[in-house]
Amino acid sequence: MTTEHADCYIEQFHHRLPHRDAAEVRHCGHAACAPHTLTYYGTGDDPEAEGDYCMVCFGQLFGAWPDKTLRADVAARNATD
Repeated sequence: MTTEHADCYIEQFHHRLPHRDAAEVRHCGHAACAPHTLTYYGTGDDPEAEGDYCMVCFGQLFGAWPDKTLRADVAARNATD
């Protein structure tokens, strides 16, 4: 983990994505910088679910993983929990 971006939630996982901005708390409750944030616009069924999520929570909730390295690390950790 780098100390420069230690506040970004994704730093505790292996990934191949660069950091850019300071981390901000997202809808899921985790702090993530802009490159590690995905926005869920919803379907109209659940407006409460709409918003910005850290990439880990977005992947787990919606099944979309833009980084295969991150997906593999999260899956491996979930398998051992």
